[in-house]
Amino acid sequence: MADSDEQYDALGQTYERAKHIPTGLAEQATFLSALPDLTGKSVLDVACGTGFYPRKFVDLGAARVVGVDSAAEMLAYARYVEGKQPRGIEYLQHDATALPVLGRFDVVTAVWLLGYADDPSALDGMTANLASNLAPGGTLVVLVPNPDADFDILAGPYGRYGYDVVKTAKATFRQPVSVRVLDAPAFAFDSYFWPPGAFDGALQRAGLVDVRRAPTVVPDDDRGEEFWADLRRSPSFAVFTARSAGYAGA
Repeated sequence: MADSDEQYDALGQTYERAKHIPTGLAEQATFLSALPDLTGKSVLDVACGTGFYPRKFVDLGAARVVGVDSAAEMLAYARYVEGKQPRGIEYLQHDATALPVLGRFDVVTAVWLLGYADDPSALDGMTANLASNLAPGGTLVVLVPNPDADFDILAGPYGRYGYDVVKTAKATFRQPVSVRVLDAPAFAFDSYFWPPGAFDGALQRAGLVDVRRAPTVVPDDDRGEEFWADLRRSPSFAVFTARSAGYAGA
């Protein structure tokens, strides 16, 4: 069991490392500030990975949290943490492209999911699947690659925030990139930046209302505004919120 614990702990450290570099801290601050009050609410997190944000949701007062991912390895780690530190989180294996209706949730979230849609039609399908799990008046919060990204910043001074973003091929309906995490040991993964209007348009086509982009928030720490200036000008991420129809005030 000790060897298994060490294996899972190493896995978590690898996959969650990007949450703790400066850009990851800004991601957290922006995403969490865009959420409604979770006290007593039900939350579905699609593409939950290792369960990093589902654990945050419970800590913020959510009454029920369900995490969904397509990767068995990620879910195994999330369940391992749940076993060691029970929070009552349920983890299910589903692909976002074929996500069933798992319930009617007050809040549905998806972090870094939508950018990986294969094409605009698949983006609409994923977004519709997220929306179908919302209760009337429920809130959808998605974190995506920044549609207004300045790649001169992302490939240059953005490195001070812990990773850089470099184009890897000619853009089609989206721009392929390599995201290079620069802390030791360094690693890289593929991502895709979509143009302005892609994500908010998909949210609107899914029948959601009150679609908004949340303001970028940086950590309240001693690094100061000069340090965060380039990230504010061109964050690697963007957060959009929307809600389902049916709310009395709609």
